[in-house]
Amino acid sequence: MKKYNKILLLIMVGVMLSCSESFLDVSPQNAVSDSEAITNVEDVETSVTGVYDEISGAYYYGRYMFLIPDVMADDVKQNEQANRIVDYAEHIQSVSDAQANALWTGMYYANNALNNIINADISVPDASQDTYNHLIGEAYALRGLVYFDLVKFFAQHYTYTDDASHLGVPLILTFDPTLEPERNTVAEVYEQIISDMTTAISLMSDTSRSGNSNTLSSTAVKALLSRVYLYMEDWENAEAMATDVINAGYNLVTNENYLTLWTQDNSTESIFEISMTETDNQGGNSIAWMYIEDGYGDYLPSNDVVSLYDADDARMQVFKEDAFLQGDYAPYRVDKYPDVLGYDNTKVVRLAEMYLNRAEARAQIGTNITGAQDDLNTVRQRGLPTAPDVTATGTDLIDEILFERRLELAFEGQRLWDLMRYKQDIVRTQCTASICYIPYGDNTNILPIPQDETDVNPNITQNPGWN
Repeated sequence: MKKYNKILLLIMVGVMLSCSESFLDVSPQNAVSDSEAITNVEDVETSVTGVYDEISGAYYYGRYMFLIPDVMADDVKQNEQANRIVDYAEHIQSVSDAQANALWTGMYYANNALNNIINADISVPDASQDTYNHLIGEAYALRGLVYFDLVKFFAQHYTYTDDASHLGVPLILTFDPTLEPERNTVAEVYEQIISDMTTAISLMSDTSRSGNSNTLSSTAVKALLSRVYLYMEDWENAEAMATDVINAGYNLVTNENYLTLWTQDNSTESIFEISMTETDNQGGNSIAWMYIEDGYGDYLPSNDVVSLYDADDARMQVFKEDAFLQGDYAPYRVDKYPDVLGYDNTKVVRLAEMYLNRAEARAQIGTNITGAQDDLNTVRQRGLPTAPDVTATGTDLIDEILFERRLELAFEGQRLWDLMRYKQDIVRTQCTASICYIPYGDNTNILPIPQDETDVNPNITQNPGWN
């Protein structure tokens, strides 16, 4: 049963800051100090729940966290009448772009809320200590996730420079109304992400407090850390975290039940997903409406990716034929988010990714090639039981793993980041946009710092390519 309701956050606001304030200068209207806003464990729980609710909005995991990077890559093509976020598909986003503004502002609102939770000084009864520790662990993990998402959108990937010394995003861990922060390096941001997530694991119990995957457990944080380490090319830690998750008792949805991954919430392979409820009322703001026929239908799966699946692969079920699509726009729609009311939970991380993370890490380390092949077989043969066992080694094995990531994780917001971390160009062989080739490292592969931020913060540096 879904757990979240719309809750007035004790420590964050839904109103926009005035144009004279930095978006990093985030404080509630009529702000109160941490100690005044959060005074007991119940306040902490309400506030953490409020953050989950906040990040479920359209500007974040409700739509744009997945949709923007996907339309920037090669698995998605524009429909003929597409008129939403087309600048991203065309790689002509601007400093005044509303979606980049919303991502930047919303993530820093969430960050400030989490800072207030983490820094609140309250007296905790002995009987509530375990609950309190777990909740604070969730806050640390969510802050790590927010920074991981921020640095992916607004900075080049970790290995863009040899030591990750290129600019990331500002790290703000306490509220200071006078702050005009500079950008930290990508290395510093990742160091904070790891610190937050490892702190979270040390505080959290083994199961989520809700009893399902709608809130973070220590195992879910390990799953997120596996992804973080993978992006850093820290293969040993990526493998270790993925192994812990794989051994934690989750199970892949079976081949014959594959479609239930997308029509039901909290499946046996879901490790962390963002709850979407009737109260949330996403409707036209949901990611579903950007894909489905009964919504806006602005974006379609490119033939580039659809043509890669075997006709008997269970994953072909996430494509729905539409007889009204013609020419370059025919014949499929994406049906991974089928609920027209937007009630489909957003799957942030699931077990299939853990097998692929571990396969990639093992292949890169090179000492357990059989294990890497077995992990790849587990995912590939879940989709297509008749697929032959993997025999590739070396770079061929890594190529096969990346190929499988493309099939398994399509339309889940990961394709762009995979291309970037392997320093590959974006090549759209079936292209309905005006730009069909975007080279690796191009300035438009990341977002500009919003102009509303640079106008009021003299210390923040804009990304290359924007004034």
